[in-house]
Amino acid sequence: MDVPLARRTCQTRPMSTAMSTATGTATGTGGTVCSAGPAETARREALVTGEAVLLDLRPASFAMRILSFAIDGLVSLALLVGGIWSLAMLARSASLDEGYLAAGSVLITAFALLGIPVLAETVSGGRSLGRWAVGTRVVRDDGGPVHVRQSILRAVSALFEIWTVSGTLALAIALVDARSRRLGDLLAGTFVLQERLRTPAPTQVEVPGHLTAWARGADVGRLPPTLLQEIRTFLARSSSLHARSRRDLALDLVQRVVPSVSPPPPPGTDPEAFLQAVLAERSRRDEELLRSRRERELELARQVGTLPFSS
Repeated sequence: MDVPLARRTCQTRPMSTAMSTATGTATGTGGTVCSAGPAETARREALVTGEAVLLDLRPASFAMRILSFAIDGLVSLALLVGGIWSLAMLARSASLDEGYLAAGSVLITAFALLGIPVLAETVSGGRSLGRWAVGTRVVRDDGGPVHVRQSILRAVSALFEIWTVSGTLALAIALVDARSRRLGDLLAGTFVLQERLRTPAPTQVEVPGHLTAWARGADVGRLPPTLLQEIRTFLARSSSLHARSRRDLALDLVQRVVPSVSPPPPPGTDPEAFLQAVLAERSRRDEELLRSRRERELELARQVGTLPFSS
């Protein structure tokens, strides 16, 4: 999510102008090197399920949650106002007792503010009209689908933290929570997941000319996919970053990449050029591996489909 501040581990140290090949660390002109937290890498969270499956999750931003609730709130209010008006018209025409009118009003209010949210989440697997519009979904803290009891707890909590106090309590709690969860989410053990993400246009990364020879002989196969994705994200948005933040993030990434790359880059290598070379070379090798594997599969399929001793 976008509201909570990014958590970064910072350390101030003296740095030189070159990349140290003896220690395998990146150095600069001096300053603060910060370790980027999850909020700086598209705010994704790695979650391992009980079946040992790694899930890459992205909690919904605070703005998306407000927008989805605004849509759902308008729907609930429309049903509430329409139901009360219809009941009033029925009471006037049928001369209903005030007790029936009060009971009907309570039932309509409960259905609009409690029944609709619970029914929508249960039937659609954690979605509602507003969440469908913004591409979010309510899931358990372990990434699984929500249960009815969790939906009921969230809806009951919303009566107090949203409808009764005009959303101030939900706003205050969501602002300090790392995943922008409100009180109902904390009690129910749920959070809102961002499902619909904009896919960035693919960009072709090339190895800088002066690092071509080094990249051809370097071992970059040990780099984990998550770190490669962080490098790709950084290079894609580096031009929009402040100069100092750009340098600090580049140095932080280099310090995490160098232990998985052998041999180290030549002395004096620019950190961003090193990251670009590593990403480009790893992408090239992965593409060649996939291409050769595809060719072998096609050749095997051709041989299987060919009759023995046929010309």
